[in-house]
Amino acid sequence: MNVIKKLFIKNYRNVNDQKVRLSYGRVAGTIGIVCNIFLFVIKILIGIFTASITIVVDAINNLTDAGSSVLTFVGFKLASKPADRKHPFGHAKYENVMGLIISIITLVVGIIFAKSCFEKIIAPVDLIINFWTYLILIIAILVKIFMLVMYRNFAKSIDSEALKASANDSKLDIVTSSTILVSMIIMGIFKINIDGYVGLAVSIFVIYSGIKQILETISPLISEKPERKLVNKIKKALSSFDGIESFHDLLIHSYGVDSTFASVHIEVPASSNLLDVHELIDKIERYFEDTLNINLTIQIDPIDKENPKTKAIYNKVKSTIKDINSKLSIHSLRVIYGKDRIKVLFDITEDFDINLKKIDVNNILQNAFQDKKETYEFLFTIDKPMV
Repeated sequence: MNVIKKLFIKNYRNVNDQKVRLSYGRVAGTIGIVCNIFLFVIKILIGIFTASITIVVDAINNLTDAGSSVLTFVGFKLASKPADRKHPFGHAKYENVMGLIISIITLVVGIIFAKSCFEKIIAPVDLIINFWTYLILIIAILVKIFMLVMYRNFAKSIDSEALKASANDSKLDIVTSSTILVSMIIMGIFKINIDGYVGLAVSIFVIYSGIKQILETISPLISEKPERKLVNKIKKALSSFDGIESFHDLLIHSYGVDSTFASVHIEVPASSNLLDVHELIDKIERYFEDTLNINLTIQIDPIDKENPKTKAIYNKVKSTIKDINSKLSIHSLRVIYGKDRIKVLFDITEDFDINLKKIDVNNILQNAFQDKKETYEFLFTIDKPMV
């Protein structure tokens, strides 16, 4: 695949450049259109000659694949548009949208395929199978294997959902053409007509795969959990800076490739100089933007770990929360020592299968601290793990 990249994609290694991404989409789309139109022509001819509904519908499937390749190119073209007032986070999600459309087309073709094959089961037609039937199907399989390798390679290079969907579609076509080839060999040798049944089985597989692809392409559009690789990269980068005690509440929002926004709370010693902390934040945010291409926003949480009384309160609160459920954790605990009461501020992180009620947690904490001479007020939020 590197030969194709070198020939048709300028600076193909610079995958973070939108122009390069557009070139990937343009090349993949053009090759897809040419290959699928070629397959449509040779399959429709052999399908008509053999009177095989399976081959004819498979040919129509290749024609729709050519349309999908057009959509892939259009998706990359739209996704390359810069941010504007109406879309301040850019247009990268168009790739996901086109991937969804391609998946829907796959599903619709499968349904049409099933209807036509069912009709052939009811009213079968005699087939004419010869050497050319086998040769055309073998050529079709080889072409689709080439397309699968290309789409996968390009998709991995630029992390494209649209090209991943096209790769999955090519994989389906390989399975389809291979099944048809085997069925033609069986029918040619044993002189039995299972054309409609084979087509129906293949169409059911295509329908299933289309539904699966739709679910996979919808997930990024409705904001899915970020990939572990990205989370680990951000955590590793944050941990490399001196002056940070800990960090939490990491939120990551992706609006497509090269359009990632994140926010995080970092804990610093309460005794830290404000100007020094500001300089540290600025340094971290610039590093993330310039090196990782991530727009990071940081909130500072001053933590007092030197006060023995604050440390004792922290340990007491932590153990009390753990007693409620071992999966719970706390962070960002701060203590404000007032004249008439002590305010304890912190966050609780609970898993998605836990649903704490604030009033219940507050009552438990009050009971745990009732033996103390001071009056305590607990101010806390309950968060879900976002990464």
